[in-house]
Amino acid sequence: MTSDRHEKIDPHRVFALVVGIESYGISHQWDLPGAARDAVRFAEWLTGPAGVPDEQVNLLLSPLARNRQETAHRSLLSPTQENVERILFKELPACDGDLLWIYWAGHGYLDQTHQMLLPYADATRDWTAHLNLEAALRWWKGSGPADDRFRRQIAIGDACRVDARAARELNFGDKDYGARPPDPGRRQLTLYASHAGEVAQNLADRGAGQFTDTLMRRLSKTTLDETVNGLVGIARSLQADFQLLRTKGLAWQHPQFVIDRDWIGSTIFGDRWTDADLAGPGAPCLDQLAWKELEPLLRGRRPPAHTHDAYRWAFDITGCAFPVHRGLPTGGLMAIAHDLDARQGRQRHMPLTLPFIRYLAARSTEPGWAEAADAWVDATRERLGSAPVPAAPEPDPEPPALHVRLAEDAESDGAHWVCMWLYREGAFEAVWESDRPLALAEVQDRLADQLLAEHAAGPVRIEFHVPYGLLEEEFECWRLPIGRRGKEIELGCHYEVLVRCPDERNGVAGEFWRRKWQWFKAHGGSDPKAVHELGDGDVCDNLGVVLQAADPPVCVLAGVSERHLLDTLDAVLDAGVPIAVWPRRGYAAPAHGGLMTALAGTDRMDVGRLPGLLRTLRIAVPGVHADGVRQGALPVALMWDDPERVPERRPLS
Repeated sequence: MTSDRHEKIDPHRVFALVVGIESYGISHQWDLPGAARDAVRFAEWLTGPAGVPDEQVNLLLSPLARNRQETAHRSLLSPTQENVERILFKELPACDGDLLWIYWAGHGYLDQTHQMLLPYADATRDWTAHLNLEAALRWWKGSGPADDRFRRQIAIGDACRVDARAARELNFGDKDYGARPPDPGRRQLTLYASHAGEVAQNLADRGAGQFTDTLMRRLSKTTLDETVNGLVGIARSLQADFQLLRTKGLAWQHPQFVIDRDWIGSTIFGDRWTDADLAGPGAPCLDQLAWKELEPLLRGRRPPAHTHDAYRWAFDITGCAFPVHRGLPTGGLMAIAHDLDARQGRQRHMPLTLPFIRYLAARSTEPGWAEAADAWVDATRERLGSAPVPAAPEPDPEPPALHVRLAEDAESDGAHWVCMWLYREGAFEAVWESDRPLALAEVQDRLADQLLAEHAAGPVRIEFHVPYGLLEEEFECWRLPIGRRGKEIELGCHYEVLVRCPDERNGVAGEFWRRKWQWFKAHGGSDPKAVHELGDGDVCDNLGVVLQAADPPVCVLAGVSERHLLDTLDAVLDAGVPIAVWPRRGYAAPAHGGLMTALAGTDRMDVGRLPGLLRTLRIAVPGVHADGVRQGALPVALMWDDPERVPERRPLS
C-alpha cells in the first residue's frame, strides 16, 4: 500500500464476510426481524455501487420464516459456527485481496474485558457458540506468510453491546483464535452501532436496525473509493445523525468507531482520526528529565482518591477522546503516567500527563507533595514548550445529609436509642437525641420533625446507621407526613435513602472496609472490577473470603432469593464490602436480566450513580397488587457505608 491517502481501491481485490441473523436456534424469543434484510442491503451495496464481484462477498443469513421469500433467489449458507469460522479463518486468508470487510447484524454482548461476543445462529444456552470480534480482529492483524494481503480491514457491528454477565442463562466460555504478533502495517477500523452497555435499536416498522438504516443512506451516495478513504468522515456524520435523532427522542444509542492508526499510519486517539488539515502539531512526549523527576514523586504511592477523576480530566482538557476501556491502567501511578504519555491529544499542545498530575496535586491532602507536584508540572511544561495547564476544577459541593443512628436497647424488645446528625460543609452537627428507647413508629415521628425543622437545610440524603437486625427494615418505604398540608410522602421517592451497619465494621473486616473504600475513591465506579454480581448459585461458605481477597469489588449486586439473603449479607460484611444492593422481601423479582441489567440500563454500570439512580427508580413504585405482592420499578435496598462520613461513635443510652 502506498502512502497516498487517496489511493484508488480496486474492487476486484475486495473481499467480505456479511452476516445477518434474525432466527436463532436458542429460542424464538431471540427473533430479530430486520437483521437478515440489513445484511442483504449491505451486500447489495458492495456488489452494486461498490463494484465488488458477487463471488467475493460471503453472505450468511438466518432469516425468519416470514422473511425467507426475500432471499429465496439466493443460494445461502447459514451463519453457524462451522461456516463462519471456516470462511473467516481459512478461506478468506487464502484469497489475494487488499481490503477485507466484516459486517454483522444480530445480537451482541460484551465480556468483562470489553470484547464483543456475537452468538452464531446455532448457539445454545449450555454452549453459546459465538464469534469474539476483537479476538478475530487481533488474528487478522497478526503478521504471517501473506503479509502483503489485506492491509486494510473494516468491521461493522450492528448489534447490542450489553454486559454478558446480565445474561446469566447463557454460557459463552472463552474464545481465542491464537493471534500472531501484530503487524503494524495492517490498519483496522471498527464501527459499532452503540457505545459499550447500550442496546442497538431495531425499527420494527421498517424491518431494519436503526444503525444500518442510517448507514445505508450515507453509503448509497458514495463510491467505494469515497467510502473507504472517507470512512471516518462517514462515521462522524453517523454520530451527528444520531445526535439529532436523540434530541428528537427517536434514538438512544451512540455509534462509536475504534481505530489506532489511519490508512497512512498516522496515530489515532480514541474516536479521533488524525487529519493533517485539521489537527495541530500534536503534544510532545515527556523527555528523559521529566521521567527522572517524576519517578521519585510517584514511587511507592498508592493511587489516591480521585485518581480516576484526574485521569478522565486529562483527556477532557486536551480535547482527546476518553479510552473505550473502563477503569484505570494497572500498575500504579507510574503505569498510569506511561499510559497517558502514549495517548497524546492532537487538538491541544499539551502532554496528558501534565493535567493528570496537576489534578492530583490540587486534591492532595499533603501540602509538601502537592507543591512538589505542581512545580514538576510547571517546569516540565516550560521546558517542553507545551500549552499552559489550567487549574484543576473545584470538587462539586457535597449536598447536606441527615444521619440517623439507631442502637438496640438491651432491656426493651424492638425499641432503640436514636441520635440524629446533619452533615453539611464537611462537618457533623448533632441535631437531636432521644432520652429513652423508641419504637420504630416513634422514630418515624421524630424523623419527620427533623426534616421539617428550620435547621434541616434541605437534606438530599438520609443515612440510617442500624444494627444488623434492622438491615431488612424497609426505611425507603417509610411514609412520613412531611408533604403539603401534612400529606404523607414515601422517603425513597424524595430522598436518597441508604442503610449502614457500623457495628459490623470491626476487627479485620474494618480494615477491609476502609481499604475497599479507598480503592473506590481512587478508581471510580465504572471499572468492571468494582462490581460483583451474585445469584443463589454463588452463595457458599467461603463467599466472604472470595469477596475480600482483593481491594475490589467495592459493590455487590445480590440478586438472591430470601433464603440466601442473610448468608449473602454476612459475606458482604465479613469482606468489608462498603456498597451492596439486594431485593426487598415481598416484592416482585428484579427486572429480567438481574440487577446488573436493571441498574445499568442503556448506560454502563457506575457505582457512584447508585444513590441518585435508585431514588429515581423508586419514584415509579405503584403500590400493592391484589395478591399482596409489592410491584415496583426496582424494589431494592442500598447499603452505602462511607468510612469517611462517620459521626461521633459514643454509646446511646
